[in-house]
Amino acid sequence: MRITNNMMAASTIKNINNAATRLNTAQARMSSQQKIQLPSDDPVVATRAIKYRNYVASVEQYQKNVDDVTSWQEVTESALSDLGDVIQSVRELTVQASSDTLSDTERAAIKTEVEELQKQAVQIMNTSYAGRYVFGGYSTGEEPYKLVTTDLGTAVTFKGQYLSVGAVAADTDDTAITDFYTDNAANLYASTGTESIQYNIGFNAKTTVNIEGQDVTGQGTGSNLFDTFSKLLLALDGETSYKTADTSTSPATLTTNSLSITGMLDELDTDQNRLLTAQAVLGARMSYVSKVADRLSTDYSTYSTLMSNNEDVDVSEASIDVTSAEYVYQASLTVGAKVITKTLVDYIA
Repeated sequence: MRITNNMMAASTIKNINNAATRLNTAQARMSSQQKIQLPSDDPVVATRAIKYRNYVASVEQYQKNVDDVTSWQEVTESALSDLGDVIQSVRELTVQASSDTLSDTERAAIKTEVEELQKQAVQIMNTSYAGRYVFGGYSTGEEPYKLVTTDLGTAVTFKGQYLSVGAVAADTDDTAITDFYTDNAANLYASTGTESIQYNIGFNAKTTVNIEGQDVTGQGTGSNLFDTFSKLLLALDGETSYKTADTSTSPATLTTNSLSITGMLDELDTDQNRLLTAQAVLGARMSYVSKVADRLSTDYSTYSTLMSNNEDVDVSEASIDVTSAEYVYQASLTVGAKVITKTLVDYIA
């Protein structure tokens, strides 16, 4: 086969282009630090890249959720601790007020302190995190607890309904009491079921972030923290009895109950135990979230390493490839210059 000058020139140009392509690919890998620039460069690497990136993105989102859950739970834990301090302070004041040697002035001063602690308890139960009230169940957009004044005295509402009407003074007219309960029959709070706010914090892992207010304070006449406050304030006024209403009948059935300052200690203990139960539930959830966070940290490290190994170039190897490609390209240009410049005059000479 006869090799012509044009054939040599064409072959040389082709080889120079191949060398240039090799150099361009090597330089692109070095500058981008990525093994491939297009999926077509290596479909296997591209497929794995999609999978590993999805894993890493999922873990990052789960970690953000965990951070949000942890912050919410820490705020709740702090609020429950503060409420425990309030109940303990009320208990100490109750023990102090039970002394027979206490003067009316001193007992009145204790009552004032208890009233302030009652307001503080309401404020604590209105604790919010990032604009969301943590004890309101699904109703996170407005304060769940309010201290209001009614025809029967001071009461506490929960999500717009009466959580506690409070103990009613024994000398209150029965008709006034039954009328109040009749008029507000549809406005007395009754739990309609669990309102758990759940977060997705991992692969097939969910957790409830909130503690519901009624699980902390209790609900229903005679079985919640704010009823305890109401009874104690009556007792500090010197009352020895109070009235309650059974709303399961119509009209409400009234009952007169005995009242003493020392008797309030047992009710405060009940309130404290309810609070401790809520703290135990929250503590168990926080422990679970902490373990999930540790696992996510490990997963993130694992998937990030896999993603890096799949996509990222070895810098030293890439540097060698660039140097080698540059050498080959320069050599091909040098050889090509000698081949392409040959003409018929060169051979005649």
